[in-house]
Amino acid sequence: MKNLFFYNENNKPYNFDIEPPSKSAPREVMNHVSGDLDVNIAYIRELFSLPQNGDIVTREFTVQLLNTSYRAFIICVEGLSNAVSIDEFILKPLMLLNNSTDKDGLENLVETGLITHTQVKKNDNIHELLLTVNIGNAVLFIDTLKCGFTMDVKSWEHRSVGNPENEAVIQGPHEGFNEVLRCNTALIRKTLNTPDLVMENIPVGKTSKSPGAIAYLKNVANESLVAEVKKRISLIDAEYVLSSLDVEQYIEEASFLPVPQMVTTERPDRVCKALTEGRVAFVLNGSSHVLIMPATFFDLITSAEDEYLRYPYSVFIRFLRYIAVFLSLLFPAVFASVLNFHPELLLTNILLTVSSSRALVPFGALMELILMEVAFELIKEAGIRVPGPIGSTLGIVGGLIVGQAAVEANLVSPIMIIIVAVTGIASFTVPSYSLAFAFRFSRFLYILGGAVAGLYGVAVVFFINTVMGIGTKSFGVPFLSPLTPAAARNRVNLIFGAPIWKRGTTREEYLKPKDMYKKAKISRKWRE
Repeated sequence: MKNLFFYNENNKPYNFDIEPPSKSAPREVMNHVSGDLDVNIAYIRELFSLPQNGDIVTREFTVQLLNTSYRAFIICVEGLSNAVSIDEFILKPLMLLNNSTDKDGLENLVETGLITHTQVKKNDNIHELLLTVNIGNAVLFIDTLKCGFTMDVKSWEHRSVGNPENEAVIQGPHEGFNEVLRCNTALIRKTLNTPDLVMENIPVGKTSKSPGAIAYLKNVANESLVAEVKKRISLIDAEYVLSSLDVEQYIEEASFLPVPQMVTTERPDRVCKALTEGRVAFVLNGSSHVLIMPATFFDLITSAEDEYLRYPYSVFIRFLRYIAVFLSLLFPAVFASVLNFHPELLLTNILLTVSSSRALVPFGALMELILMEVAFELIKEAGIRVPGPIGSTLGIVGGLIVGQAAVEANLVSPIMIIIVAVTGIASFTVPSYSLAFAFRFSRFLYILGGAVAGLYGVAVVFFINTVMGIGTKSFGVPFLSPLTPAAARNRVNLIFGAPIWKRGTTREEYLKPKDMYKKAKISRKWRE
C-alpha cells in the first residue's frame, strides 16, 4: 500500500491510501444480442459504466402488440442525439401508435412498420450496435428479440461551414470543411455531382472506431490505388485515432523525410478536382482536413487559386512562386557562401558596401545568419501561438524594433536583416503548410553546407535533396512526377500551365486511371 499526499489550500496534506490494482477476472464478452432483455440491460450498464456516466441516457418502456406487452430498452448519448427525433419518431410510434394486426411477427413490425425514421438498421451483434451509440445513434432492444435496432439521430453541436483558414482565395469558392464527417462528404458530393462518386465507410482505431470515408470515382480511379489506400488505413493498429493528420503519419511511406507525401486540404473544390484526376481522398470525423493521395511536389506547390485565375495571371503568379521557392531554400546559403568563399563573384562596390556594414559586427557571417534565422523562426512561431490581434503586433514589434535595435548595437549587419527578411517573405508564398515546414528545415542544411564548402557544399546538399526526392514515392507514384520519370507532354504545364480549354485531353499517366480521357480534344465547340 502506497501513501500519496496532496496539499490543500491550508497547506495541510490529504492522505489517500492507494491500493494496487487487483487482477480481477476480465469481464465476460457478449457477442450477440440475448433474447432476455435483462441480460442485455445488465451488460450495457456494465459496459457503459452506468449510472456513473452522466451523459448516457437510457429509457425502459413497454410496447403493446396484439394484446401482448413487450418490455423495451433504448440507449443514446445526451448532446450527440436529437431528443426530439427520438421522442417523435421512435418512442411515440412504439408506445402509442402500435395497434397493428400484423401477423409477420414483432421483429418485422418494429423494423418496417412502427419506427417512422429514415435510417433503421437491424443487427444481432451487440458490440456493433453499441459502437454506434458514441457517434450519436440510438439503439433499441426489445424483450424476446435476439437482435437490436440502431437509428441515426445524430444532432451534435459543430462548427458551421465557413471560409478555409489556411487556404483562403480571392476568386473561387469560399467553403471549407468542418469537423463533421457527413457534412464534409456532403460538400464533396454537392460539388461533384455524379453517381460514380463512391464514399466507402471505414472506421479507424481499435477502441475509438472513428468514422471515416474513402472517396474516389469508380470509373476513373485505379483499383490498385484504392485497394492500397484501404489496406493501409484498415491495418492501422492503434487504439485511438482522432485526426486525419494522425492517419497521414500512420500510412506515409517515408516518415523521416521532411517533405509530406500527401496533400492535406480544407477545400472541397480541391478534393473534387483531385478525384476527377484519379486520386483518392480520405475524410475522418472530427478533423477539418482531408487527405489526398497520391501527391507530388507539383501538387504541393500549386495553390487552389491557380485554377480560377485567367491564364496570363496564373502564369505570372506561378513563376513568382517558383522563384520564391528557390529564394526560401538557397538565398541565405548562397549569400554566406559567396561572402566567405567566393567574394570575387561580387562587384567591387557591392563587396565594399557589405564589408563596411559588417566591420563592427563581432560574429562571423555564418553565426550571424544562424542567429537571425533562429530569431525569425521564434518571432514567426510566437506570432502564430498568441491571440490574433496580439500576434500581428508581436510580429511588427519583433521584426522592426528588435531588428533595428540589433543593428544599432552592431550585433548584426543591415544586409543580413535584408537577407533574412526576403527569405522569410519568400517562404510565406508556399501554399502547403507542411511543405513550408520542410523548406524551413532544409534551409538550415543548405546554410551548413555553404559554411563548410561554399557553393560546392550548397550544390552537394541540393544534389542529395534531389536524389531523395526522386527516390521518394507516394503510394507508388514518384514524388517528382511528371518531371521524372519523364512525361514530356506535361512538362511545360508544370511551370507555365495552359488555358483551361487548351489543357491536355488525357489524365496524368503516372496515376494510371481507368479512363485516360477527361474531355474532348476541342472543348470550345463554339469556335468550330
